[in-house]
Amino acid sequence: MPNKYNGKNHDEIKNTDDEDTMLLPDDLNDYRQYQQPRQELPHLRKVGSNTSRPQQKNGERVYTSNDPPQFPQSGQPPQFPHSAAPPPPMHQQSGQYYDYNQQPPQNYSGYSQTPPPAAPTAPPPQRPASQSRPAAAPEPEHQPKKKKRKHKSLARKIIGRIIRSLLVLFLLLFGIYSCTSLSLISKMNHVETGNRTHYANNTGRSHVRSVLVIGTDGRTNDDRGRSDSMILVSLNSKTNELIMTSFMRDCYVEIPDNGWNKLNAAYAFGGPELLMDTIEYNFDVRIDDYVSVDFASFVSVVDSVGGIDIEVSDDEAEEINVILISEVNELMGDDRMSDLLDHGGKLHLNGKQALSYSRIRKVGNSDFERTQRQRRVMSLIIAKLKSFRPSMFKHLASDVIPDVSTNMSTLDAYLLSLRLPFAARYKMKQIQIPAEGTFYGADVDVGNVLQVDFDANMDVIEREVFAK
Repeated sequence: MPNKYNGKNHDEIKNTDDEDTMLLPDDLNDYRQYQQPRQELPHLRKVGSNTSRPQQKNGERVYTSNDPPQFPQSGQPPQFPHSAAPPPPMHQQSGQYYDYNQQPPQNYSGYSQTPPPAAPTAPPPQRPASQSRPAAAPEPEHQPKKKKRKHKSLARKIIGRIIRSLLVLFLLLFGIYSCTSLSLISKMNHVETGNRTHYANNTGRSHVRSVLVIGTDGRTNDDRGRSDSMILVSLNSKTNELIMTSFMRDCYVEIPDNGWNKLNAAYAFGGPELLMDTIEYNFDVRIDDYVSVDFASFVSVVDSVGGIDIEVSDDEAEEINVILISEVNELMGDDRMSDLLDHGGKLHLNGKQALSYSRIRKVGNSDFERTQRQRRVMSLIIAKLKSFRPSMFKHLASDVIPDVSTNMSTLDAYLLSLRLPFAARYKMKQIQIPAEGTFYGADVDVGNVLQVDFDANMDVIEREVFAK
């Protein structure tokens, strides 16, 4: 094999390893146009000419000094064009030329050194198509999500406290209402239900709860008297209506085991039980419970709610005075000429005046307008009771409730009282039996009566009271 140096032992190229060298930028033309005259530039001199040359020892090059040759300024070993890419300059700034005579660097603002191009990077190895990518690890939850959970947890706590507070408030109000209701119910005059014969069933009518309110003309608790007014109060949970149905006392009806007579005579013959049986027998409406109020109780009810405001005609005002003088003032133990009215109009009536107004028969269409006045007074009393005040409780408990009689048990009366707050939202409706066009007047052995078309009135009751 021929010698790689053409038969020579070396290439006769001068070795400059012992001298410091400097690499100049490639773009010399841009550098030269800003170059100053040669004579003005500081002269360069060789540094390290006296540096010890390397010695050969056992075939290896050895320096006489402890460190390899270095540049005086940079303190780095010399670099060569064929060596690896030079490391980035440690303290060198672009546009400066270093003088190795320990002089400060000269700044040439017009020159900018172009950085060497970046070495190309090898593309990442391609994953075989058959090899599936491993499932990515689930990302950890971020801190904002934890904060949201904290906010949600705080919101749940607040909502829970509000719900608990409302529940406690509801139980407190429910307890107060229950205690008040039971206290009033316990003061009522509870009467055992006598013998009953039901002639009507309640099939398909369970959504209606009815109580017959009986107003008697008895002057004392021992005086049964006759039923002066008979109003069936019904709560319809399907239509959210409170229906007051007046039964006219002159209806000519068949009283079970007592023949034909006026409706109000049934109360005189057999009390409230026979009256309820008579209404069931003639009008096919089931009645289980009743509340009986006499004259004195009616007066106390009106006075307990603070009286009523009602429109009164001059003829009605005059008839009120007649009734006050003839019976009501004497019944209540007052002077016969007390509480008389001067004229008609929008008047505020007390208990005695409201009772006299409800008993008017000689003004207008006799018993028809009489029952209409009774329903009007009752509706005004119910409207006053909706705005219940503590002062009402005192008067009701001491003056009214003890004079009210009922056949309802304490439990049944309490369960009915729980429906009253909801009934306060019900629409109020009034009807009378017999309905218009379903009767005619007649004169029989018991006096002037109303001959009734019973089938037509049953249809009216079914349509108005038991509607769904």
